[in-house]
Amino acid sequence: MALSKRQSARLGALLGVMSNEAIPEPYFSNISSMGLIIGTNDGKCKLSEKGLDEKNRLCTLAGLNIKYLSERDQ
Repeated sequence: MALSKRQSARLGALLGVMSNEAIPEPYFSNISSMGLIIGTNDGKCKLSEKGLDEKNRLCTLAGLNIKYLSERDQ
């Protein structure tokens, strides 16, 4: 099953957060308003628990297996 354009954009933004890449404002605003990311003390962002679930769901639909090292330990 292929991802829709919106799902692809959301997954790209989530993966950008995971890799500390710059994310264009419309995509950042979208995932931020959905509660998929949270800010950290050093001014960076990371995925919230909801964001991790959404990333895993979209990766599964796309046939990908992309995880943080901390997720692999579980």
